[in-house]
Amino acid sequence: MEDYLTELAQNNESIKTSTLLEFSGISGDELDHFCSTWQIVPSKIKVKILIRLNELAEFDVQLDFTNICKISLSDTEPAVRKAALDGLWELQDRTFIKPLIKILLTDSDSDVKSAAAIALSSFARMSQNGKLINRDTKKIFDALIKTVENKDEEDNVLRRALEALGYFSDQRIDNVLNRFHRSKNVLLRQSAIFAMGRNSQEKWLNLILNDLKDKNPAIRFEALNAVGFLGDESTVSKIIPFTKDSDIQIKVAALTSLGYIGGELAKREILEWTGDDNENIREVAINALTNIDFEQDPLGIRFSE
Repeated sequence: MEDYLTELAQNNESIKTSTLLEFSGISGDELDHFCSTWQIVPSKIKVKILIRLNELAEFDVQLDFTNICKISLSDTEPAVRKAALDGLWELQDRTFIKPLIKILLTDSDSDVKSAAAIALSSFARMSQNGKLINRDTKKIFDALIKTVENKDEEDNVLRRALEALGYFSDQRIDNVLNRFHRSKNVLLRQSAIFAMGRNSQEKWLNLILNDLKDKNPAIRFEALNAVGFLGDESTVSKIIPFTKDSDIQIKVAALTSLGYIGGELAKREILEWTGDDNENIREVAINALTNIDFEQDPLGIRFSE
């Protein structure tokens, strides 16, 4: 492993997947040796390796490159830090909360801060599900609120922090979501709608349904997704017309949303698209149908009367 890294450090850009697999789960002395050699690997090679490690981990959940991502968070090159953060988006190890917050609040690069907000959203989701201690919840909440209230913050950071805040619920969150929903900045408004969907509270339903009428397809797209997350079956009839939309992304969002909401009316509509000529639409419809079937019968058992 060390020989391979040394070879890469000498600008040999041949990245061998078979060797990268050996990096999974390294710790202790092995990790210390890795760190020593990792420091002299060129930044562009580090980024390529981290991206490839992330791809491998997505393909095989048994692979664990967390420690490599962790040591890369303090790299001097922003692109390396971002690539490391991109590999931590489903992180559940609470020891990462403090460094992620520090990056969000103090890093010099907006893309890195944005990636840190995305990584923190994983912990925010844990909090929403009651799987995070109150002390950690407060730290994350305070950091995200501080970020979205920073008037000098870059839009890409504001967006990801706002989306992560969707997992929390109190009056401050309501005020923030309403404020950004009224923004003239379409991207920030999209993120507010996304966060409302994550918030999973019925009080946002009328606002989101009204967004389905917006002239901007990006707003309609986010609204369709958010309606699906809210899961109100009474909205199915309002979503169905969008399955005929000429915009393929709108159609996909509508079918996906119907799959989240479920019910017989949604199921009948989705069935109409499982034989569509467009392969992407067929796949989305089949996945949506599978989601409904799972919700109706999660154990795969059909009970007869």
